[in-house]
Amino acid sequence: MPDAPQHEPSEQSAPTPPAVSAIKSERLRRGLLPLVMQSFFYTRRSFDDAMRSHGITGSQAGVLSRIYDQPGISGAELSRQMLTTPQAVQLMLATLERKGLIAREPDPTQGRVLGSRLTDVGREVFLACLTDAAEADKMLSMSLSAEERLNLIELLEKYIRGTQQSVARGLEDHDDQDRRTTAAS
Repeated sequence: MPDAPQHEPSEQSAPTPPAVSAIKSERLRRGLLPLVMQSFFYTRRSFDDAMRSHGITGSQAGVLSRIYDQPGISGAELSRQMLTTPQAVQLMLATLERKGLIAREPDPTQGRVLGSRLTDVGREVFLACLTDAAEADKMLSMSLSAEERLNLIELLEKYIRGTQQSVARGLEDHDDQDRRTTAAS
């Protein structure tokens, strides 16, 4: 019986030496994604702690901020801006309304759409939240010089713009794939 052909091991099938795996693993831990995520979790915790004294969560403060900036904003628009589901936004709006921080009323130009506005109490709570958020921001950036803080802000803004464009392209690609799948059916 002839011998089976001998195959040269390819780079893909060769086992990765433990030292190389450790280096790749360390690079991944120190890469952009884990650092952004870790910074998000620390920032989110500090922000939530600051908002807790006002009886709201960080996400609810985000909703109040958008309503303050855009009185009459709809739940659907809040959902788009906050990159969350309409159901999650509706739950937050109902909670904020129950607490007396917002009022919802039909949009005069779009009958079925409810717009949200801050109540007087909601405005007071939101402005107090701004003060505590500024204090949390100051605490989180204590290890940075004023110049480093500004550089970080500029870099994060650039990163966010690029990420938004990538996500938008990904959504368009996904929609195109859905249309092709639907057309083929």
